[in-house]
Amino acid sequence: MIPCLTIGPKITMANKMNKMRKGLEVITGQHKEFKLTECTNANEQTVTDVRETSSKLERHIVGRTKEKDKILAYLSESMINEITVLPIYGIGGLGKTTLAKMVYNSPQFKEYSQVWVYVSQTFDLKKIGNSIISQLSEKNREIAYTEKQMIDNYLQKLLANKNILIVLDDLWENNKSHLEELLGMLKVGESGKVVVVVTTRYEDIAKKICTIQPHKLAPLKDDECWTIIKQKS
Repeated sequence: MIPCLTIGPKITMANKMNKMRKGLEVITGQHKEFKLTECTNANEQTVTDVRETSSKLERHIVGRTKEKDKILAYLSESMINEITVLPIYGIGGLGKTTLAKMVYNSPQFKEYSQVWVYVSQTFDLKKIGNSIISQLSEKNREIAYTEKQMIDNYLQKLLANKNILIVLDDLWENNKSHLEELLGMLKVGESGKVVVVVTTRYEDIAKKICTIQPHKLAPLKDDECWTIIKQKS
């Protein structure tokens, strides 16, 4: 006979997880109902910028393999234009960056030149452009161009006749003209192929920047959450 004490902690943890999940659903519903936007002050902005992200993939990923395969299939079917943009969107903490890392590190893009850019709440086209240049060019890793036209010209040279995968992680910019300017900076015409994976919290941003259907990231299932908790403990 199995002692009840071994079951109790799991039930308690499951109840906590259910409460957290319901709380997140309520908050998300309120955001949509009242059209709320997330505000930040100077201190919050500093914390966000410090966060940063990288393309390095954790060893044990739980519950996102099917979604990774679905995204790779979408991209494979859609890479006929000069630039393909697939956003991954959903509330904070769901694992959008992790899923983007899984796509980035997929064998499907092994032969691609790859770039990972952490965008953050401070949208800076020059910073994004210089980051891409520094990752694609050995000669320009320590150079930061100050003129937008110089950045555009150099990017066109670097991206031409190449297959490039670019991840733009944590995009907050909502201004359509700014997003169009960003995409214009990455277009190379018929001579190359650029695939862009974007992560963002907001569906409206995803719809403004996408060239193919955005991917909405759903929460993990309870058993997957439980597996992660056990791994972390």
